[in-house]
Amino acid sequence: MAESLLISIAQGVLGKIASPALQQAGAIYNVENQIRELKDKLPAITAVLSDAEEKRAKNPRLQVWLGQLQDVLYDAEDVLDEIECEALRKQVINQYGGVKEKVHRFFSLSNPLILRVKVSQKIKEVRETLSKISDAKNEFGLNERSVDSDATHKRSREMTYSFISESANVGRDNDKQKIIKILMQTDEEKPSVIPIVGIGGLGKTTLVKLVYNDHSVKEHFDL
Repeated sequence: MAESLLISIAQGVLGKIASPALQQAGAIYNVENQIRELKDKLPAITAVLSDAEEKRAKNPRLQVWLGQLQDVLYDAEDVLDEIECEALRKQVINQYGGVKEKVHRFFSLSNPLILRVKVSQKIKEVRETLSKISDAKNEFGLNERSVDSDATHKRSREMTYSFISESANVGRDNDKQKIIKILMQTDEEKPSVIPIVGIGGLGKTTLVKLVYNDHSVKEHFDL
């Protein structure tokens, strides 16, 4: 059976959590324990997803449960993306203190203290919601099935800034080039802060990584 969308999303979240960049950022925000609890809840949920997908057509309540799970997984992706982007910002500042201010602004999200409180609250809400959803799964008598753990390890590697698979660039090159063009503009009247918004799962963080790792950007800003 092909891997379901929900299993793929859940493994993607686990991959983010396992990435060194995310673990480092968790320490910055002092949310290591909340991230760990989030990680601990996911395997048990992932194990019953294949059975849940097969039974959903005959059980409206199960359909609602799967919809709620998808929503909270997307929320988890979003908050982990925020944390991961903050780690990237700090990496740029720490390693390349002399980089032009425009790059600094591009990777700067907001006041660090305000952002820390905001992210901490978000991940707490995600963790509590996921915990309720995890408890509710017992009502449906779902059977556990093995899930390919190698997929999670592969996704963990894909979450690092230094490695991005070629497939990650598919469909994003146009957006990447637009952002690079704005970054390299010298006209100070042009915007230097570039918001990247969208629903969870669209690949916002991947797009930022593609821009950061682009050869022309590294050469232009002497990275």
